[in-house]
Amino acid sequence: MNPHALIRRCLSGAAALALSAGALAVAAPGAAAQEDETDSLLIATSQEVDTFNPFKSRYTLTYNTNMMSYDTLVRAGADDYQPVPGLATDWTESADGLEWTFTIRDDATWSDGEPLTAQDVAYTYNLLIENPAIHDWNIDFSANLVSAEAPDDTTFVLTLLAPAPAEVLNRAVFVVPEHIWSAYPDPSADDANQLPLVGSGPFQVTEYKPDELIRLDANEDYWAGAPGFDEVVFDYYAETDAAVAALEAGEVDIVNGLNPAQMDALKGQDGITVNNAQGRRYVSLTINHGTVTQDGTEFGDGHPALKDPVVRTAMHTAIDKQALVDTVLDGNGTPATSLIPAIFEQWHWDGGDDLVEFDLDEANRLLDEAGYARGEDGVRTMPGGGDRLSFRFYYHADETNYATIVDFVTEWWTQIGLEIKPEPIEQGTLNDLAYLGEFDIAFSGWGVGPNPTEQLGMHTCAVLPTLTDGTERASENSYCNPEFDALHEQQKLESDPDARAEIVKEQQRMLYTDAPVIWLYYQNVMEAYRSDHVTGMLTQPAENGMITGQEGFTWSYWSAQPAGASEDGGTPAWVWITVAAAVVLVAAAGVFFVLRRRKTADERE
Repeated sequence: MNPHALIRRCLSGAAALALSAGALAVAAPGAAAQEDETDSLLIATSQEVDTFNPFKSRYTLTYNTNMMSYDTLVRAGADDYQPVPGLATDWTESADGLEWTFTIRDDATWSDGEPLTAQDVAYTYNLLIENPAIHDWNIDFSANLVSAEAPDDTTFVLTLLAPAPAEVLNRAVFVVPEHIWSAYPDPSADDANQLPLVGSGPFQVTEYKPDELIRLDANEDYWAGAPGFDEVVFDYYAETDAAVAALEAGEVDIVNGLNPAQMDALKGQDGITVNNAQGRRYVSLTINHGTVTQDGTEFGDGHPALKDPVVRTAMHTAIDKQALVDTVLDGNGTPATSLIPAIFEQWHWDGGDDLVEFDLDEANRLLDEAGYARGEDGVRTMPGGGDRLSFRFYYHADETNYATIVDFVTEWWTQIGLEIKPEPIEQGTLNDLAYLGEFDIAFSGWGVGPNPTEQLGMHTCAVLPTLTDGTERASENSYCNPEFDALHEQQKLESDPDARAEIVKEQQRMLYTDAPVIWLYYQNVMEAYRSDHVTGMLTQPAENGMITGQEGFTWSYWSAQPAGASEDGGTPAWVWITVAAAVVLVAAAGVFFVLRRRKTADERE
């Protein structure tokens, strides 16, 4: 590729971002391509697709493909997660906070060539309002929506029931094409989205082979500038060790989810760069304290002892989280206290006076006083001589770290009189069992964004299922507490950032002391890539940021360039990408602050 053309394209992409802040307009040149081959960005994955329907997908992999295929009105910036323009170039909020008016860019098109207009945005938001299943899956956000209208092609008006500025600007609603989706009999169905996907993002899913690959083709007409690679391919590897071997052999370009030993082995190898960044993901143990529907129907087969908060607290007390971080992660993480990682300092709760300390004696005392006596085999029974405290412990078969954690935790729990039966299970099957309530203890983990509402909302009464067949998956673990719910509604509407943070921290404290989930640790993002093949990837956040697992938009994959594109001299393309993007994001943030400083400092993270 001609390096000057490449630089022009990079600057064009940055200029398109500036346009979204109302600065200027520059046409974006086409995507990089070599005459004799396709430039492919190859990413290792072990996760299957749950659904290509962006309204109901839950897995990390499909969240990533959603971000690549579809745009949102506003996106989390690469620099520091602050909201920056996406499909909306600017927005205003009414004095009472109930009406938002967005200006929709006029240079965006769908990947099939059809123009993207405000009517598509209104159609998407009306699915959240009018489609019962889509509404319920997104109830934490959709319940506050009154209407979504498009008075013309570039104007979108969203009306709320109550002011919620942080929710409007931080909620990732993937805009879908009305001319495609309106033909589906049921837009909430798994098969409502057929390949090749039609979207407006920098890449589009064009091929999916289970257990083999997902292929996304570059959108050469992307409004923010065409991607540097012709395609992104997610290649499946059942185990991380196999993915690492493929990276070393040059068969894939990016691998994440590494353990410390793998990072050490890759460090210093020619053509490979490792990245160890503070993460936004937690790893937890979900305790089956009783699965229930909204009308109170119990289902599943969890052990009855797990309904007792004393048992759950004793289990929590018998886990040495720092030891797990030190041994399993080799120090590459921090012990967890709740579902909001420390990377989001504004919202993170550190445990305070309620912090549970590792103490086997205290755990035994709690169980003794609650009447869980030990039998002759050392295993405790229910008070009065009922069921033995024998628990199934399910973990992901492809996660070596989880297997190590199971060994540690099983040993600690055995010392307090619990019988633990570990079982490795394929991830999809494990998730099915969890939503059916057919488990006792199971691993879980989520990536958390800069706005805490969505994660906290997964623990509200409103998202409990209405059916017992495990198909409704908005609730993380059937937790339902009216006091928690009242705080949740309060924090969504609180405009003062400090006051909102205190409410959010109180919600975390309640979850922590009720212990429906035991949060183990916040894990660093440990990843590696072929720097002899890929360059120019923007990290999120800019300082000590991650390449994989980004939030709101896949800045890294969009900005990535084939290495050697500027071999004939001159300033390397990645310098221009990074500098241009940084300048534009700063400018966008400045415009955003001027437009919004009146009421919405609480969106800043």
